[in-house]
Amino acid sequence: MYKIAIFGSENSHARQFTNYFNKVKAYPEMVVTHVGGDAEGSERLKGMFPELIIEDDPYALIGKVDAVMVTCRDGQYHAKYAKPFIEAGIPVFVDKPFTRDIKEAEELVELAKSKNVPLCGGSAVKTAYDILMLASKVESGENVCGGGIIAPVQMQNEYGDFWFYSSHLAEMTLRVFGYNPIEVTATEHNNNVTVVTKYEKFNVVNHFTNTCRDYHGYVILDSGIHSRDVDISLIFHHEAEQFAQMVLTGKMPYTYEQLIMPVRYIKAVEESFKTNKTVKVL
Repeated sequence: MYKIAIFGSENSHARQFTNYFNKVKAYPEMVVTHVGGDAEGSERLKGMFPELIIEDDPYALIGKVDAVMVTCRDGQYHAKYAKPFIEAGIPVFVDKPFTRDIKEAEELVELAKSKNVPLCGGSAVKTAYDILMLASKVESGENVCGGGIIAPVQMQNEYGDFWFYSSHLAEMTLRVFGYNPIEVTATEHNNNVTVVTKYEKFNVVNHFTNTCRDYHGYVILDSGIHSRDVDISLIFHHEAEQFAQMVLTGKMPYTYEQLIMPVRYIKAVEESFKTNKTVKVL
């Protein structure tokens, strides 16, 4: 039996993942055994799943669990919980945003590489069927003229402001159009952010919307426009499945660099709309 710990119990994602493994039992050989990170959230989760053991100290679980999911709503705490397990050679899922700091993301990845530890995570929206269909259009070989992504954002909150929700759009963009953006030009108006993302051969226009809660994407090809509303109803199942497969096989669903790139992208967008300058995605 593979035992899983979840840190970030205040997040609804923790409930989704625990339900997937402990109630749905999509992988009978896997079970969430421990939860921690937030006292109130942990008690609430234990009320739903009485078999859970509450433990807030990650070091106390070394040798007791086989895999870890870090789901804190605020990305500034992700490295704190992920690092001890990576050091111990334990596979880790890190929720969105991977981190809120580029250097911190790079350090986590370098540690994982040195320990040969598989990582996955980020926004679950990139796993949506509609996003994969849009990506297939970009990858079809037909000339891409441009495109765009629309997704919600929360500009003011207690979990990192712009960083809290912007990962969804960032990772949708990168999954569809590629993990090699060059630069961004962003403006903020009335708590909405509009971004022109420059790629080598085309531009992508992104809208981070503060009030509209829909997810949408479109790809412009020589042959026409391919547009899709993005259905997010199954994304947590998809993400949990990616994590489970990674734990079982040791194969990562994304490269280490693909985990870091959304952090680079969000940082560049934030710097751009705060300074009114075009910013390189470094």
